[in-house]
Amino acid sequence: MTSKKIRGIAAAVACAAFLPALAAAEKRVRFTVDVKIQGTESVVGTGADKTSSTFREGYTLVTYLQSTGELEQFNTKDPQYAQKMMGMASGVHAKVNQTQGKAPAKKMTQDEIKAYVQKKQAACGADTSCLMKLGQEANELMMASMQPADGTDSPAYSGDEPPRFMTYFGFDKCGAKVHTYVDRTITGTLADTVTVPYTIKETVNYDNNPTELGLICNSHQAVLDTQDDTFWTDGAIAPHYKGTTTTTMRGKSETSTATEFGHGETFTWINEQLRHAARSGHKSTTIKLTQNQGAAIHSGKFSGQAAIDLTWKYEDVK
Repeated sequence: MTSKKIRGIAAAVACAAFLPALAAAEKRVRFTVDVKIQGTESVVGTGADKTSSTFREGYTLVTYLQSTGELEQFNTKDPQYAQKMMGMASGVHAKVNQTQGKAPAKKMTQDEIKAYVQKKQAACGADTSCLMKLGQEANELMMASMQPADGTDSPAYSGDEPPRFMTYFGFDKCGAKVHTYVDRTITGTLADTVTVPYTIKETVNYDNNPTELGLICNSHQAVLDTQDDTFWTDGAIAPHYKGTTTTTMRGKSETSTATEFGHGETFTWINEQLRHAARSGHKSTTIKLTQNQGAAIHSGKFSGQAAIDLTWKYEDVK
């Protein structure tokens, strides 16, 4: 074997040695959410039926997400992702029709398309060739219906976007940890033959169990925009609460286990802040509460408010 061939083989082996290094490396992030909420509630009924409450509640959630490290063209967590994909498909279809000299399909509403297809399907009967042509026509009508009625272009990907998004998924036994807490005191009176005072004490100091943590591990997803280093998500998964409720009335106290805690409005606000967020941040707000969380054992007009303090961060880990 000549020295030239030997040098060629050596060079090929050297190049092959570097090939694994060129492949995208798996990446992981630790996602932490810390929520603190304080608020008041009241329910005013008729006569002596009145209740007021104060509460503290919140949680600290830590979970891990992993990515293959491969960059993708499209952001699947973009609220307009589906529209942009359909817009791209519609654009490609229109170009194909133009190349083939086909006239644009008539624009119809969904109901009009349905009625049109049903009528044509009845006319086709068992004619396979006719039904196949109808399927193609129905597809073109659907594509045309995706375009805005005002003639403007719908949101669409071009298909030429450079890869910039990295998708992270949850995984089994990721090492998540979640702690929840609630401290809620309800005082009120009931109208009876005499006015009856009562108190309800709700307490949670709970670490989510392995089954619940499994849900936390596998339910979270995120997309990193490597261009501006921000994350897109569906929000944070609500953790589990487990605690006790002690009701005292007429000199007697009864304690029971409870798992229904937290206010829907607060979770909604938290998730809205995490839909598109920087790697770390802090936000706070005060919102009105409209959903009675059981602050009274009588009916009446409910009112309340909650001050929310939210902190989050994404940290690269090995």
